[in-house]
Amino acid sequence: MNSKEISMKSIGFTLLEVMLVMIILAILTAIATPKFLSSAETARRNADIATGHQLKTALDRYQLENGVYPQKSEVTAVEGTITADKLIPKYISKLDINTTQQKVADAQMGFGVDDLPTDGVYTSLTPTNLIMIYLNAAGSGAEIRVFDDKLAELWSSAN
Repeated sequence: MNSKEISMKSIGFTLLEVMLVMIILAILTAIATPKFLSSAETARRNADIATGHQLKTALDRYQLENGVYPQKSEVTAVEGTITADKLIPKYISKLDINTTQQKVADAQMGFGVDDLPTDGVYTSLTPTNLIMIYLNAAGSGAEIRVFDDKLAELWSSAN
């Protein structure tokens, strides 16, 4: 063999080497993808919990300035969007379906409003949206609860 033949053989990769690299990349992808997807879902849940904290802070500021929380009759929820003239935009900018981050059915996106149980028992209540605002008619109480994509509780302002 001359030097030209030897240098030509050592230039490229063999099929075995290329396949080995492909297998290694496939294994790394199989390991990394579930972790990435899991961390994205955790980030969405944490974003909704942060929104719950902001909403509770806005309600508390409202209560400090007005002496009472908004009454349930003053807050309406339609298709996940909250309308409350005394609360929005002075205390919080907006509460609509685009504010919540988790991936759920459209009917569960956004915010819901319900009565604050007088006995503090929420087991009889069925959440309708990712973030629920519980108010009483007299304006003496307010609570926020954040739920996951299966409407299991993630966070409550009562804790």
